[in-house]
Amino acid sequence: MTQPRFEIIHEDMGGWVRVFLGRGEPTGEVAKFLSHSLTEWFRVHPHLRMRLAILISRNGDTGELHAWYDQVVFPDSSPMAKPKSGGGKN
Repeated sequence: MTQPRFEIIHEDMGGWVRVFLGRGEPTGEVAKFLSHSLTEWFRVHPHLRMRLAILISRNGDTGELHAWYDQVVFPDSSPMAKPKSGGGKN
């Protein structure tokens, strides 16, 4: 017996992320798979904090999730973060 397979895509839109179905035809309720996938995306991006999530429905079924986020940790871009090459003193 073959199980149906489908793809879930995450698209970072810069300030919000879009989670939606790609290829394949899912059976059953899609919302729980999208929700789980969105949760996993935020686990992989711990420097982001979700502010708001909404669902986009089509014909009464959840088709996408959109979630807006804040960045709570920023990389150190100061000159001291990257030592100059050559190893000499300034």
